[in-house]
Amino acid sequence: MKNIFFLLIILFSYDFSYSQNVFLKNIQIKGNNITKEDIIMREVVIISNTFYEYKDLKEAIKSTKNNLINLKLFNFVEIEELTNSDTTNIIINLTERWYIWPYPILEISERNFNSWWREFSSNNYTDFSRLNYGIFLNWENFRGKNEMIKLKIRKGFKEHYLFSYSIPYLNRKKTFGLISNYQLFRRKKSFYKTQEHSLLYYTNEDKYTTKDHQINIQSIYRKGIHHTHKIEFNYFFSYVDDEIIIRNPNYILSNTNIGSYSKLSYSFENEKRDYIEYPLNGHFLNIEVSKYFKGNSPLNHFEAISHIEKHLKIKDRLFIGSSLKTKLCSKGDQPYFSQEGFGFDDYVRGYEYYVIDGQNFWLSKTAIRYNLIEKTDFNISYIKMNQFNKSFYSLYVGLFSDMGYVNSQDCSDNYYMGNHLSNSLLFSNGISLDYVTYYDKLLRIEFSINHLGEKGVFLHFSNPFGSKKKL
Repeated sequence: MKNIFFLLIILFSYDFSYSQNVFLKNIQIKGNNITKEDIIMREVVIISNTFYEYKDLKEAIKSTKNNLINLKLFNFVEIEELTNSDTTNIIINLTERWYIWPYPILEISERNFNSWWREFSSNNYTDFSRLNYGIFLNWENFRGKNEMIKLKIRKGFKEHYLFSYSIPYLNRKKTFGLISNYQLFRRKKSFYKTQEHSLLYYTNEDKYTTKDHQINIQSIYRKGIHHTHKIEFNYFFSYVDDEIIIRNPNYILSNTNIGSYSKLSYSFENEKRDYIEYPLNGHFLNIEVSKYFKGNSPLNHFEAISHIEKHLKIKDRLFIGSSLKTKLCSKGDQPYFSQEGFGFDDYVRGYEYYVIDGQNFWLSKTAIRYNLIEKTDFNISYIKMNQFNKSFYSLYVGLFSDMGYVNSQDCSDNYYMGNHLSNSLLFSNGISLDYVTYYDKLLRIEFSINHLGEKGVFLHFSNPFGSKKKL
């Protein structure tokens, strides 16, 4: 009798719907007016004319939706199940983005918004010299094959000229891709040294004080959905004003005012986050190993960078995420202009005003976020174009804690003097309010306190865990 009682409990608590086998007969795609179907099906992990356990089908549909969202080709991805007895048909409904973006550039030229605002306010809100302006043409999803063409002409504080072309698939199996670009940066006001964790600038209104050229070629291999291998070649060439060399002989470590070097890298990426721009579930791993080769500048060292993330749902509307990034370099000469520690793409929150130089570092970030307003779709009736007349927003409040350490292999060099935060443990805590909307737009308002006891409110416009450079 006792065994029968326990058997009844097990039977009543078991969800038979999850063990039910269903036959997936057909997959239909709607809404892809521009995007080629084979580009979409490359990301779809469900297979037609296949038997599934119901729970496995649900998981495959969820993975397919995340893959399609992370293509960044669609504003909305909705997947319908049409079930008749034990047969299921899948309809993938897509709302494509607008892909051709010729838009004007008007932006601040600083490491972050707060650094620009402090400089702007110290000049009585009258100095607009640290602004960039120009035009940027992004043709995304070129020919409907997820290719990308970029053309950039930017004038102002930091001139930037760019041409870039990327094609994700060169072969029929859609496993090999290629990215290539050329960039030129020119400045009449260039920073040449870090002192007291602030950048020192040299200005010459009659000519450019620095000119930086970069050629980049990447070969990409992506056999499955989540794993990507890259081999990348970079060539750097920099012209520097003689006065900068006098003020900082370590700027390019060259006998002339020309610095150059090349870099060959291999990287592996495992991407399983639900939404790259603001992940709440999943994990991410990136490992990159590089070898530098000397030109006019005597770089000859190895470099290894790793970046891992883990995000998970604790309970309904409550999420936790954590990341760890490390950078390790072998010993060897590194000119000032080729190395970055904290203060540019990587930073400990609460230290946005500081530039912390060094060859090696580790950076840990953890955040607990509560979904204050769940994802809310809304229509903009007065806009007739499908790419813009439907939007969404969501709001998160969170607590965060960051830690980091920058190691300078040689603190006796002139450009490290007075920079006491190198070789020191940095940590901060704070609260954030994050607004997320379509076209990967994000606004973060953060209040933080660092280990120096400094408090501040900081504005950011990107994923707090991410640190990838954007063209």
